[in-house]
Amino acid sequence: MAKTNKIEKVDQVVKELQSAKSAALIQYQGLTAGDVANLRAKVKSNGGIIKVVKNTLITRALLKLGINLPETLTGPTAIAFSNSDEIAPLKDIDSINKEKEKTSFKYGIYNQKLLLATDLQKFLSLPSKTQLIAQFIGGLKNPLQRMVYAMRFNQQQLVMTLKAVADKQK
Repeated sequence: MAKTNKIEKVDQVVKELQSAKSAALIQYQGLTAGDVANLRAKVKSNGGIIKVVKNTLITRALLKLGINLPETLTGPTAIAFSNSDEIAPLKDIDSINKEKEKTSFKYGIYNQKLLLATDLQKFLSLPSKTQLIAQFIGGLKNPLQRMVYAMRFNQQQLVMTLKAVADKQK
């Protein structure tokens, strides 16, 4: 690869890392071409993208962002960018990892900070954005439902009491 091509590729990776909500460096060695295609399709359906980039170019891009890796990257490495949801595309990769046991996370990047593989697993244990929104709305809805039930119950009790008093007076 010519030097200008490498510089352009590093700049492209830097732009994608800056625009992504989160990213992960993954090792995909051992996956078949079909598995990789399925993984890319799953990640794409959740608003992410997977790109295979040379380790040296990844390291240079991260250095431009001020991120130093604790060790040099070895083996085939791909970058998974999460563009719409911080967690959902990475959870797809994690589910494939649990199924096939051939992929693994090397590092994660969130808010321009490096996450080790153990920290990334904790990050992935969080519910997705849509799940959090659903839980929040459910939490708001529940007290209102209870209040409506309590008000109806009290109204019913009042009506039944008034009816009993009216029947008694007859």
